[in-house]
Amino acid sequence: MRRADIQLSQLPTEAGGWRQGKPVEDPEKIKRWGFVTAKPSEYLVHVRRGSVRRKSSGQGATCFKWPWDAVAVVPTSFQRLMFRADQVTLEKVGVEIVGLAVYRIAEPLIAYRVLNFSFPERAQLKLEEALTGMFVGATRRLVANLSVEDCLQKRKSALAQELLREVSPVVGGEGKLDDFTTKGWGIVIDTIEIQEVRVLSEAVFAAMQAPFRADLERNARQARAQADKDIATREADLSRQVEEARIQSEMVVRERKQELERMSAEADKARALREATAAREIEEAKLAAAARLREQTAEFARHEAEARTRDAVLAHERTVAEAKAELEAHEIRAQALAKRAELSRVEVQSDVERRKAMAEVYLVEDTAQAEGALAKARAERERAEAQARVLTAENLPKLAAAVGQKFGEVKITQFGSSESPFGSIAQAVASVIDLAKSA
Repeated sequence: MRRADIQLSQLPTEAGGWRQGKPVEDPEKIKRWGFVTAKPSEYLVHVRRGSVRRKSSGQGATCFKWPWDAVAVVPTSFQRLMFRADQVTLEKVGVEIVGLAVYRIAEPLIAYRVLNFSFPERAQLKLEEALTGMFVGATRRLVANLSVEDCLQKRKSALAQELLREVSPVVGGEGKLDDFTTKGWGIVIDTIEIQEVRVLSEAVFAAMQAPFRADLERNARQARAQADKDIATREADLSRQVEEARIQSEMVVRERKQELERMSAEADKARALREATAAREIEEAKLAAAARLREQTAEFARHEAEARTRDAVLAHERTVAEAKAELEAHEIRAQALAKRAELSRVEVQSDVERRKAMAEVYLVEDTAQAEGALAKARAERERAEAQARVLTAENLPKLAAAVGQKFGEVKITQFGSSESPFGSIAQAVASVIDLAKSA
């Protein structure tokens, strides 16, 4: 018989010391003193002097452990357990059963008394070893009283339910602080499933499969024969349908051809009739068109004559209107020229009168200015003559002496005159002498 497949056997183990080969424990759970904390999925049991402390015990609780205290951390989450068992059935046929059990510790106050949870990992391993042994033993006992068919077909009712019915009362129980019952472990098995039932003898397994294989082969041959028959029937039906369709299509083609010929003859008749009607209608249309053309030609000639007459009348009326308009334009231009000449005359006359008035004003002003200037010039001349007479009277002796001294040589140059230059000199001297005398 093969050994049970225990999942916790693969956990790390101690390499030396008195715990060599045992699972490695969490140091936070096995320390001698200090705070110990359980996870939410663990139940902490704090024992002092042989009694469980209510205040510091509970699910996910924390306590302070003294060296004389005892603390057990019990996991309450579900666990899975795989087991495998070999056994000979009622027909002396060897089979192998592979199953899965799901369990959990529902009453930690009972479980901590049964197992030593001071070392939680080792306690869990011992619990799974015990449960595996129980499952394997019960499975072998059940398989020994069953046939191979029952093992293969009645896994749930013949194996799983029976295992659950036998093992649950042993490991179950109700726990209280003041309960010292000797029944149960405080464990609940939720389900047991048989995952595999395998016949160990290949010959037996092949012999068991022979009737089914023969039935399958027979059913396969019958199915193939029925399929061949159905295929042949379908092919015959399809051939018949194809032939009927061909004959039907030929009949339809002939009928369609006859119908087309009849329709073609009728179409030819109708076309000939339409052509004759169209030719007659075309001839009538030509005659009507020629008559309408003659009428339209005559009407056009009449309209053209009337148009020429109207054009001539309009041309004459237009000529008369143009002549009248031109005459009126000449009269208007003449009136405009007369008005313009009158306006020009009035403007010239007003300009002449204005200029005459301005000339008179300028004459008066110039006369007044001239008379003032003349009076002023006369006064200036008189004043100058008086001054000259005074100067001549004062300087006459000197002038006479100078003239007498410098009159020895005289050069006279005369331009453009036939008179004698000495006459001009004599006149000048006489004027000087007269000026001197008058002074």
